[in-house]
Amino acid sequence: MSSSPPPAQSAGTTLDTLPEVPVALLRLSAEGLITAGNRMALDVLGCSAEQLAGAPAAQLWGLDPAVLGTEGVWVAPGDDPARRVRYQREAQAGGWLLSLPHVETAALLRDARALSTTTTATPMAVSTPMQPLVQRLAQAAADRQLLLQAGQALAACELTPPMMPADVEGEVGGKLRAGFGNLAEAIRQAVALSVQIASQVPHLVAENDELARQTQAQGEALEEVMEATRRLTERLQGVGEELRQVMDVAASADERARQGREAASGLNAAMLEVERRAARASEVIEVIDSVAFQTNILSINASIEAAHAGPAGKGFAVVAGEIRRLAERAASGARDVRVIIDETSAAVGEGAQSARRTEEVLEGIGALMGRASGAMATVAERLGAQGGEIRAIESSVDAVVALGRSNLEHAEQVARRSEALGAGTETLRDCVGLFRLPEDPMREPRHATVRALAEEAARRIGMALQQALDQHRIEPAALFGRDYTPIPGTSPEKYTSGFDRLCDQVLPAFQEPVLDAQPWIVFAICANPDGYVPTHNLRFTQPLTGDPAVDLVGNRTKRIFTDRVGRSVGAHTDPYRLQVYRRDTGQIMFDLSVPVMVGRRHWGGFRVGYTLE
Repeated sequence: MSSSPPPAQSAGTTLDTLPEVPVALLRLSAEGLITAGNRMALDVLGCSAEQLAGAPAAQLWGLDPAVLGTEGVWVAPGDDPARRVRYQREAQAGGWLLSLPHVETAALLRDARALSTTTTATPMAVSTPMQPLVQRLAQAAADRQLLLQAGQALAACELTPPMMPADVEGEVGGKLRAGFGNLAEAIRQAVALSVQIASQVPHLVAENDELARQTQAQGEALEEVMEATRRLTERLQGVGEELRQVMDVAASADERARQGREAASGLNAAMLEVERRAARASEVIEVIDSVAFQTNILSINASIEAAHAGPAGKGFAVVAGEIRRLAERAASGARDVRVIIDETSAAVGEGAQSARRTEEVLEGIGALMGRASGAMATVAERLGAQGGEIRAIESSVDAVVALGRSNLEHAEQVARRSEALGAGTETLRDCVGLFRLPEDPMREPRHATVRALAEEAARRIGMALQQALDQHRIEPAALFGRDYTPIPGTSPEKYTSGFDRLCDQVLPAFQEPVLDAQPWIVFAICANPDGYVPTHNLRFTQPLTGDPAVDLVGNRTKRIFTDRVGRSVGAHTDPYRLQVYRRDTGQIMFDLSVPVMVGRRHWGGFRVGYTLE
């Protein structure tokens, strides 16, 4: 309603009554005068019927009837959104039927206008229906402030903003805190990795230089081998030529030996014939000797008879004596001839034996020459094969030399790339050095909480496993074994081991309380140095369904995790190791692991997976 007093009204003017409905109604005549209204309209305008009866339209916050059309909404000038009139043309009367905002609606409009113009997150005094909206706007303002501060922190490469306490409320605050924590630890890991790479680059360069030097020396040695191989090939060729000449001489000697063997064979045959004839002459001599012996006997008998005859037999005695002397001479000659024949037979026998030995020797020489010729042929063949092998060796050495030259070229490339890697690592360190990281990750309450839980659980698990050893429930070789037997029909593949049955009995009592300690802890398990998890949490040991997508999440026990984090959690002996990674289920989470010691021996690690959201 206008703040000016209503104009004076003519005598007898009254305000007609409109239906009492939950809407403030007024009727405006064609001349622009207020002619009717209801109680709600009087309450909205805060005046009486007498004050409104016959008042001009300007009484309604300066309304000018000339701007009114057939139907619509007119909003009064100024900052009060509740000063508005909805109008509709009345064809019969020629005026307009007006409706004004309800009191509560007016209050809501004013609250909405005030909320839309405010620039602070301070709660305002508004009507009850607007309280939820005010709270949401306040939260949005707080989130906007958080986002603004986060943007400023990121613009300054500051990953430890003061506006990110652990008890930040709201979804945006929690996600920002988790995001900053994930980013800070990821960059911390990148920094650690860049430092590790930078520390290894000089060693890599030195080893590459040593490799290049050794390759160069190897190349020089192979050049010498090639030269020696060429000289050996030339010498083998000379030896082969000389061996062929020796083979020719051996062939000639073999022919001469064959001829000598034939001559010795002929001589042996002649000696045998002489020996045969000498034997025949000996038989003749035997006959002569026998005749001489008989003649001598006859002459003796004749002499005896001549002696008996006396003088008459004297002449006969002389003849008998001559016959005896002739017989003696014949016997003596026969003996001499026999001696000669015996000597000749002995000589012929020796000659025949010598001829036979000569033939045998010549046969042996021939056989030896044949074997020598075969051996020399074999040697010549092997020399030829060795020549081929040496040529193959020479070709291989040539290839190795070429490979050595290629290795030198690659070594030079590796050297250049190592230098580039070193420069790139320095650049990476400089880039990540732009970010200011939290000095101590344990300032994050969740990290500190998980570390305390993990250290206590690892201590108790080590004691429980040691007790199992002391009670002979398991042997050390089995507890620390690294042999795994695949479980058929599992995907991803699962394994049994020599200690997983004991772990199924012992570990849940220590793992499950850690898992239940905080709602944001996702898992709490043990792993050996190979990343093998013998016993997972009960919620991740659901019965296998055969569906890899379902079993990947529901049954994660007895698997060997070979990802970057899975390989390290059970292998390290650091006091603790904090890592952020993307799980194979797609979830971004932190992993804090501590070593599990059984006595003084490292068995594996206790790892806890959790989020900062």
